[in-house]
Amino acid sequence: MSDFTEQAPVSGVRFDSAGLLPCVLQDARTGVVLTLAYMNAESFKQTLGTGLVTFYSRSRKQLWVKGETSGNTMRVAELKLDCDGDALVARVLPDGPACHTGEPDCFFQTVYKNKQVLAEVEAQPQPQGWGPRLGALLEDVRTQLQSRKASLPEGSYSTYLFSKGLDKILKKLGEEATETIVAAKGSDNEALAGELCDLLFHMLVLMVEKSVSLEDLRRVMEGRHRKDESAPPSEVKVGKPEGCHELEQRLLKQLDSAVHRDVQRALEVMYRAHKGQLRDGGGAYALHPLSVAIVCAEEVKLRSRDEIIAALLHDVLEDDMQTTPAELTEKFGVNVSSAVITLTKMYKRDGTPTELGLQRYYQGLRAAPGWVRAIKMCDRVHNLRTLESSGRAKAEIDKYRKETRANLLPLAASSMDQALLKAGDLLLKELYK
Repeated sequence: MSDFTEQAPVSGVRFDSAGLLPCVLQDARTGVVLTLAYMNAESFKQTLGTGLVTFYSRSRKQLWVKGETSGNTMRVAELKLDCDGDALVARVLPDGPACHTGEPDCFFQTVYKNKQVLAEVEAQPQPQGWGPRLGALLEDVRTQLQSRKASLPEGSYSTYLFSKGLDKILKKLGEEATETIVAAKGSDNEALAGELCDLLFHMLVLMVEKSVSLEDLRRVMEGRHRKDESAPPSEVKVGKPEGCHELEQRLLKQLDSAVHRDVQRALEVMYRAHKGQLRDGGGAYALHPLSVAIVCAEEVKLRSRDEIIAALLHDVLEDDMQTTPAELTEKFGVNVSSAVITLTKMYKRDGTPTELGLQRYYQGLRAAPGWVRAIKMCDRVHNLRTLESSGRAKAEIDKYRKETRANLLPLAASSMDQALLKAGDLLLKELYK
């Protein structure tokens, strides 16, 4: 980067009153706007020195190299300062998706669309070729299907498919595949193109139903095409176990729409961490953290972003060694990661002897904020409610109740926190049913 600074000495940069400079990331090859974040003087200098985009995290109060943990780094091709010196565009070569959700960029939610203006755009020559235009169209269709699955508008064919469920979607996909094969045996290429479009549409319906994005497909296809042995494994999204979708919708109805996106990200982390895990007595383990979050939201009125995300993730560090505190901090902030660590029996990760580890665990809970203690109580409430179907022996159940009375009920003692008091009351009722 020394050549860059010699050719264009940096001057006239104006950081705001908080010492920050907004920076827009743009794909240098396609012109697509990838994301927006902030630099301070130190991260700006580091970006110039390393050639990798480095931002300042306003939530964590520290520098972060874009892609440092995910591997999706952004190599700087060019930095351009605006006319007032108070905003920056970084033209970059991205090594992977820019968005933490796995999408290519962070701007994938359309909130306004003017079809007349878009028609004028479509009428203009497209220098990027037909391939990218088809990809953009497929993404538009997939996004619309995602919206229709959430709202289920009356009279829509996609509503019919989503309402009937996976078996119907698969049946239709099979029918379209057969019709495509029959058309391919003939000589009418226009008919074949129509059948291929029908097949693609039903594939997109399946992708939405199973939470697989076009970016997931691109990563897999690119890995196969390049046959790069050093490339990281694809990150195809994990499907939801049976029964989870209904609980998700029930939970989201309790929450402000402003937190829905972050909660969906937390759900994805939770599903990955508990993939294939079962509860005592059967049933997908993922149903438990979802139920705990519902107890928090519906019965205890814990409904803030950090409270719900911590409830959803309260077991991920304990049950999945691939999930790390650093990952939780990067994705959801230090409040969430600290809460999840407090809710985790960390001795199962670090090898501390069980007895000493349990002492530290309960000491940490006693010193935790009221909302964290309330989440732990909600966790135990749900466990108590499902004890009868757990298959545990009576002696083990009695021991579990005794440990709950000794270590968890006192967490609400002498507190004026209404949520914590409510959680304590719920726990008391479950213990003495």
